Parts: sequence; structure tokens; C-alpha cells
Amino acid sequence: MSTRNRDKPATQAMQDLNKRTKDEWIEGAAALKHERFEVAGALFDCKADTLLSQQEVQNRLDAYLRPVTVKKEETLNVDSES
Repeated sequence: MSTRNRDKPATQAMQDLNKRTKDEWIEGAAALKHERFEVAGALFDCKADTLLSQQEVQNRLDAYLRPVTVKKEETLNVDSES
């Protein structure tokens, strides 16, 4: 058995240890340098028992706090009596 095969489950286990539930992320909002209501808003559509990594939570926070704005087309007022 190669070392790669033995390390793979350990790597997966470490990644799972770094994941937390929605409520745990909300309670630990200070670690993300955000308010609890901001984290709760960013994770509103997640199920309570879903495990999320810090990167996933940070991506959701960025999307929640800085939404992409759609640029409106500029409209020209045309005078029909020219």
C-alpha cells in the first residue's frame, strides 16, 4: 500500500475537521471578523446540519455583503420635436 492511499483518508478527515455547521459559524462570527447577523444572512439558505468550510463561508459573506450590481443602460432623452 502506498503512502498516498494512506494519506488520502487522513487529508479528508482534516478537511472535515475544519468544517462547521451553520450555527457554529454564526456563533463564531467574530473569528471571521463579521457580525453574527451578517454571517446568518450569508448562510440563510443553508440547512442547519450542512458542514461548511471557512472558505465557503467567506465566499458566501463576500457575495452577501458585496453583491454584483447590474449596470443599467443609460437612456437618452430624445426630444421628438427637433
